[in-house]
Amino acid sequence: HTVTLATHWLHFPATTMIQLSFAIIIAAATIKISTPLLLLSDLPTPSFIIDTQALRRHIVGPPITTEKQDASIIFAPSIRCPTNKLLLHPSILLRPENNNDHDTSNNIEKGKSTTIIDCEFQFTEGQSAIGYLHSSVVRGRGEAVPGEDDPISTFLAEIDLDPTLCGGDAQLVLGLNNHHVGGYYWARSAGTGSSMEAPGVWYGPGGGGVEKGSDDDSKNVPMKNKRGLLRWLNEEGFTACNSNDGKRSEWVNFLRKGDTVQFVPGDGQHALLQFRDQFGKQSDDGKMDDSSIRVFGISSQGRPMGSEPEVVCEWRCD
Repeated sequence: HTVTLATHWLHFPATTMIQLSFAIIIAAATIKISTPLLLLSDLPTPSFIIDTQALRRHIVGPPITTEKQDASIIFAPSIRCPTNKLLLHPSILLRPENNNDHDTSNNIEKGKSTTIIDCEFQFTEGQSAIGYLHSSVVRGRGEAVPGEDDPISTFLAEIDLDPTLCGGDAQLVLGLNNHHVGGYYWARSAGTGSSMEAPGVWYGPGGGGVEKGSDDDSKNVPMKNKRGLLRWLNEEGFTACNSNDGKRSEWVNFLRKGDTVQFVPGDGQHALLQFRDQFGKQSDDGKMDDSSIRVFGISSQGRPMGSEPEVVCEWRCD
């Protein structure tokens, strides 16, 4: 496997200095990859997903050339979060052979990007989101437990995304690899449609509970919930919360164990910090080592229409 910085020539009018500077940014921040195919569904959950095509459009605008883009060229700069100064460096993710537990810790090749960009991960309705929270379903609606998941009429699913990882609010969206949205839907969940909300669905922490410390009830402490729940906001479900353009959240009724879903975080920078703190490891000198914090880059460039995106890189922090 080889990783080389791409010399990416873009043809902009010579008189437009701003466009020329954008070309320099792209050339410095693109990495040419040659790796086996790794898809979004192969990743561990929960994880933070960065859409590299949306990131590129956010930083330098849409491609001006109409020529077919080389799928082996990805936009993967180093990313700095202005609010908390978190700095992420890209690496190329190599798909391990016969790896059933999706452990990516020893399967990376460094791709040194000389470009550092600031990204606030703000989401604007009608545009593609840059950052997503990727999660797996632990229990579907058919596995609701009476007494634990009441009211059963609104219960949709339990997922493995701890709400504290979201850095605040998070909205369930149509997503990047939604197989529940049929032929009428698939085009909608591509491009900007992937970050279109599923209206009427509440996401938050699961039920409470206490951790027994002793026979003295005063020493019992609340258990820290590591999972989240999806519920209808209204007992009438999707019929009470959808517009008339295709029932955008009806599919949530059919989620089952093993399915994956995505959310758009309200504060992507804070969510990234939470992932760093939860999954990162500190070295003996107190600094973060180069371990995985589950931040991955995906791209649909060169992929068949309607197929799930390819994982093209991983970001780690020093």
